[in-house]
Amino acid sequence: MDERKGEAPSITDEEISAYMMRQLRSGRVKPGVLVVLTEKNFPCVARERIIQCFNALDSRYLKG
Repeated sequence: MDERKGEAPSITDEEISAYMMRQLRSGRVKPGVLVVLTEKNFPCVARERIIQCFNALDSRYLKG
């Protein structure tokens, strides 16, 4: 894995994706606010990386 400047090395893409999936499955979070919510919960992770994780999510959870 390449080093990401200014980010916590212990947070993996899998952890970010798992967090997003839990939020979507709960039914309380709409896909439109998921990236912002994830940014608040993982402030040391770059927005581009969060968006990459969001784009990789299974589309069945993104249908509203």
